[in-house]
Amino acid sequence: MAKKVLMIDDDFETIWRFTDALAGRGYAVSKCADAAQAVDVFLREKPDAVLLDVKMPGRSGFEVLRDIRARDPRVCVIMLSAYSEPGTVVEALKLKADNFADKAQGSEGLLLILDKELRTKDLEAQVQRLKSGNGQGLRTIDDIIGESEGIKAVKRQIREYAEYSRDSGLTVFITGESGVGKNVVAEALHMMSDRRDKPFKHLLCSNLQSHLVESELFGYEKGAFTDAYKSKKGLIDAADGGTMFLDEIGVLPTDIQAKLLLLTETGVYFKLGAEGVSKTSEAWFITATNVDIPKAMRDGRFREDLFYRLNQAWIHVPPLRERGDDVILLAEHFVKVESEKTGRSALALPPAYTDSLLTYRWPGNVRQLQSVVRRYVKSQGQDQRIYGSGFESLAGPLETGDGDQNLKSARAKEVEAFERKRIVEALARFGGNRTKAAKWLGISRRSLMYKIKKYGLA
Repeated sequence: MAKKVLMIDDDFETIWRFTDALAGRGYAVSKCADAAQAVDVFLREKPDAVLLDVKMPGRSGFEVLRDIRARDPRVCVIMLSAYSEPGTVVEALKLKADNFADKAQGSEGLLLILDKELRTKDLEAQVQRLKSGNGQGLRTIDDIIGESEGIKAVKRQIREYAEYSRDSGLTVFITGESGVGKNVVAEALHMMSDRRDKPFKHLLCSNLQSHLVESELFGYEKGAFTDAYKSKKGLIDAADGGTMFLDEIGVLPTDIQAKLLLLTETGVYFKLGAEGVSKTSEAWFITATNVDIPKAMRDGRFREDLFYRLNQAWIHVPPLRERGDDVILLAEHFVKVESEKTGRSALALPPAYTDSLLTYRWPGNVRQLQSVVRRYVKSQGQDQRIYGSGFESLAGPLETGDGDQNLKSARAKEVEAFERKRIVEALARFGGNRTKAAKWLGISRRSLMYKIKKYGLA
């Protein structure tokens, strides 16, 4: 995804000269010529970098810089001036500008500085992610790949509910089938929130026996149980001020659910072996499950009061089979990731293979797709099988000779012939404009591109 740059300068000639160069380098550029509106534009645009002129009528660039830094201490800010006096440079750096660029250097000089500072910011963010949580880099909202309406809704909810982190009592409940990426949504919520620089702790409840879940969550004192040779801090304590993500919460025993209810309602909990000595937590709770919670409540396996306590905000992650062309976007992403691991150039996905990816129902969701693509890359494109529960190959039509199968094959050919005809008509109608043709056909442009390849219409 292109980095976003906001240019704040009252000189329109400078704005257009530099924004053309920025756009040519692949940056997404927005502009503001009024210093009085600059902070409002900054908050609306949420750029990765700000190019800020020092001298502007009404308010100086230094005043704008102070306001921006008060709202976002991490964003990259580069001050611009036609007069690079030493005192001006020093003042800019004192106010925590990341760098200073002389307009006389021209666009190439500015681009060199911007590229360098953004690379530095990316490295700093990576280090911070490695320090937080469980030692692994956390995914952001940009790592949620997809353009389907369901995924767009998930991203909108992440942006909205990240504000809930300011009040540790407002919890977020994530639902979805196994393998859809609920953990990625939880990480993105944390990284979008004001707690992004605080710890992110993740407990997969289904991986532990019930007594271990309790000790991992709340911690224990020395002698609390047979093997407790020394005291241990729990994840709740470690996540204080940050985010506590409880994954697959639907499997928790009801006695631990009761303790979790007390914790999320009051912030109070007790370490094992320290009964009567309470602790408090300011952690923000995000929970997730693939369990049918209404049925679990009816069966008495999940407390109704806990459900309503945790479900302050709800995000449902749709299964892969309902995400349309997102399957191809994800497959291309995984091809790139797996190819980079092997040091090889990324393979193309042939039309017949992409058709198989689109028509398969993906019971294992995104996790299964990643495994399939990994096999495809490892085999250098030779292994195009997609396995279902019976290990049948779904990469191409089955040659069974059965009458039913022959009828299906004939129908499929009729559908393909009709589809090809409609695509040719659409392209002719709009003079080869694929964006307009796709819209007229009611499909995405990416889907149209694959069908053009499939039918040899390129």
